[in-house]
Amino acid sequence: MIDIHNHLLMNVDDGPASEREVLDLLHQAIDQGITNVMLTPHHYAGPYMTPKSTVIEKLAEIQKLIDDNDLDIEVHHGQEIRINENIIADLTTGFDTSLNDSRYILVEMPFTELPPFYETVIDELVENGYTPVIAHPERCAEIVSDPGILLELVNKGALAQVTAASVTGDFGEELQETAFKMIENGLIHIVASDAHHAEVRPFMLRKAFETIDGRLGEQVSEKLKDNARKIFADEPVVVEDPERIR
Repeated sequence: MIDIHNHLLMNVDDGPASEREVLDLLHQAIDQGITNVMLTPHHYAGPYMTPKSTVIEKLAEIQKLIDDNDLDIEVHHGQEIRINENIIADLTTGFDTSLNDSRYILVEMPFTELPPFYETVIDELVENGYTPVIAHPERCAEIVSDPGILLELVNKGALAQVTAASVTGDFGEELQETAFKMIENGLIHIVASDAHHAEVRPFMLRKAFETIDGRLGEQVSEKLKDNARKIFADEPVVVEDPERIR
């Protein structure tokens, strides 16, 4: 499996603060069958500003831990960019980065109100050849109250990523039902861990896909897994006609 959203970099955001915590997360990922992870620290989010240069520098620390401990997992650079009006300019200068320099860029919306410029930024990204991946829309209050917003973003060319813990119910039954409604209506294209800590915010991809298997069938979970693989390979993700949640 491939995970496109997590917080494994050490001492850059609200992820791990020690080598031990990083190793715990890496072992957990390997135990779940995860082979590749995109390291996506918070960027432009509150106090967190993590430019591409910092991501590359801190990724080297993770790679050394992997090499020193002979771990069978690969790491790649990325960011979880809180939506802002500078993304295109910052991609041009190298301050921002897409997922492993692919066409895919992980974009986070605020958890409460959407900024007035969010549609313009999504349009700009698509027009410049990027595919925005909307991080955990099931946790964005304005999108949850009006799922038509997510439908419109997908129709514009964006993809959407649900968090594993939302799917499993570990974030609560209400979030789980929202997540499944989004999946069932073709509004979700990838499941990712959003892992921060092996105990508090762990990798839960295996449990998430088992939950999807049980409710929607193995074909759905395999498609979601394959979409993550396509993002990793910088291949196009085919989006079937999404539907409005009613």
